[in-house]
Order: sequence, then structure tokens, then C-alpha cells
Amino acid sequence: TKRSFTGEHAGMANMPRHVPKPIILDLREATHAELSVEYWGGHSGTSGQRFKVNGHGWVDLPQPTGTPTAPQRFYRTLLGNNAAPIPLAHLRDGENRVQFAAGPQIAYGFDWGFYWIYDFTVRVFYDPARPHPTGEIIVPRAGAAFGETLELEARASSPNSPVARGEFIGDYDDFDWDGDGVWREWQFTTHHGVLQHHLGTATSAPWRVTWDARWLPDQAQPVRVRARITDTEGITYVTSPVACAGPTRAGRSVLMFKSADVPENFGVRANKEKKCTIVVPGDLTHAKSARLVLSTWSASTDDDSVHELRLNGERLANRFGQFHNYSFDALDVLDARLKPGANEIAIFSTFKGHGLEVNWPGPVLLVEYESAPQ
Repeated sequence: TKRSFTGEHAGMANMPRHVPKPIILDLREATHAELSVEYWGGHSGTSGQRFKVNGHGWVDLPQPTGTPTAPQRFYRTLLGNNAAPIPLAHLRDGENRVQFAAGPQIAYGFDWGFYWIYDFTVRVFYDPARPHPTGEIIVPRAGAAFGETLELEARASSPNSPVARGEFIGDYDDFDWDGDGVWREWQFTTHHGVLQHHLGTATSAPWRVTWDARWLPDQAQPVRVRARITDTEGITYVTSPVACAGPTRAGRSVLMFKSADVPENFGVRANKEKKCTIVVPGDLTHAKSARLVLSTWSASTDDDSVHELRLNGERLANRFGQFHNYSFDALDVLDARLKPGANEIAIFSTFKGHGLEVNWPGPVLLVEYESAPQ
């Protein structure tokens, strides 16, 4: 049968067929390799998201963890902090071709398995004997405490060529920026291969940055930091981690409360509404402020229709993300809208085009207190 599409669907249906993408690799002294992908999960229920290299066997793309049912039933945008191993036998020196594919919808089907690859990175790991940059974290020292900011500095050099950049990453509990369903991990995303949502990047010596930790949730475990040192030849060395205590705050505490019941297919359009719940235990007597943080896809529109986010029945934002793209938003919450116990987060839309989607693992509330609640 022949299908006809209009508007945005016609634009997607008429996209050029996918062709393999070439990438140049150097495999001298390689020990192993992996592929990390920035992708939007696409139409609900799309299965068979996979890739192959140089015509070898298909490899499944990583999916989010923690979903109560199949992850394909949830909206998701994974941004580069994920990796699937590539057998070295599938690779060759010089040009390699990477091909992606999609399968049918396993749920919410309308005969259109579909997703977007924003970009991908092939990481090749080498024998330590191959000349490479070196360095170490020199600030902070192991066991040092930090408060609202964290000063970071690394020593860096390379026998190959000048050092191009030092990127600092941290292992801590926070909002799940990369969309993999893991809350405590080495936190970062990539945007066309460039690190974001990390601690910071220095592009010249001294290799030093200041991390703003004011909205970092209180941590039950030490925060670990390390540096990625990259020279102008593109070789990267990752330093040993340093653990520090924090954040320690005078008269201030930040707690993170997660969504309790994120629904499958958490998206709305054409006068539909869907909800989830965030429970804030205890009273809010000493609460000073709060933020609702979430990851969305197409949370705006290309007309004046409503794409609305509500907290406890009141509008918190309208058309607050990007049209046909992912977005992260930290929305300030008025004290009067927040209540002890269950707080209802609802999305509503009048738009007849692409729906407002909330990505797994759902929104969180960051609540600032004068001191940690008892």
C-alpha cells in the first residue's frame, strides 16, 4: 500500500536513504575499540537500533537502563556517554564505513520504525607503550573538601605534539544528562563529539578550570575527578582519579528527588495530557528555592500552539525547549507550587504536529534548603 504524508512527516519521509558514513582510523598498536553514539530514540517502540562496521555483523546500540518495561517503550535521547565494543577484526587502517539500521515498532506502532543519529565517535585504545600524552590532577589533592565551587588543575604534556586541551570529568550523583538511566557515573554528554555537561575544559596552560557546584545535590559518597588530556595529534590520555569530599556547604543543602512513575510513551499532542509524580518527603519549612530539571525532545512548536509543563496543576512553562531537537531545562519553581509529599508533573499540548516528549528517566526536583532536612 502507498502512504501519503503531509507537513513535518513529509519532510522526514522524503529524507535521502541512509548511507554508510566513512571514518579514518589509525590501528597501529590498537588493543580494543568501541563506538559511542549520540541519538534520539525516535518513534515510540522503535526496535532494532543497531550498527555494523565494514559490512560485518550487526551490533545493538546501548539502551537506557532501569526502565520498568522495554526501553524502546520510553522516549530517550542518549548523548555519547555510552559505548558498544567493536571487534578489532571488524576494523582496518584508513577508511572504515559505519552503517546504522532500525527495526519495526514493538509498541505504539504505526508502521514507522525511525530514529535519528546526531553523530558518533569511534574510540580506539592503544598499548601504553605507544607514545601518548601524560599528566595528573594536581588540584584538588586527595581527600580535599570543596563547597559551592571546585577548583581543578592538571599537569599535562605530550611527546608527540603540543597539548590541545584538558577536559575535566567527575564521578558523582546528579541528573541523568546523558540519558542512559544511570545517576552516579562519570558525568558528561557529547555534542558532535565535543564534551558537554562535564566539569570544564581548559585550552591553554595552566590547565585549570572552576566548576560551579551550587546546584550539585548533596553526595553520599566522595566526588571523584580526572582529566582527559588530548594533544594536537588527537591522542587522549585519561589521568588516574582523585577523590575529594564535598560538597560541604555552610547553611545550605541541595537534595534531588526523582520521578516515581514515569509512564511509557511520555509524550503528548492534540489536546492530550500525561503525568508523573515526584515525592518530596518531610516538610518544606526550611526550603529556600527549587528547580525542576528535565530532558525533552521537541518541547517547542513552530506555531503559537501550547506545549505546556504543569506542576501541581499550574503552568510552569510553555514551549520551553527546542522544536524537533533535544533540550535540557532547569525551571525555577515558586515555593507556593511545591508541596510536601506527592507533586504532580503534567505535560499538555494542543499542537497537532510533533508531540512534546519527556525523555527517560523523567524530571527531577532539586530543592535548596537552609540546612539538610531531618
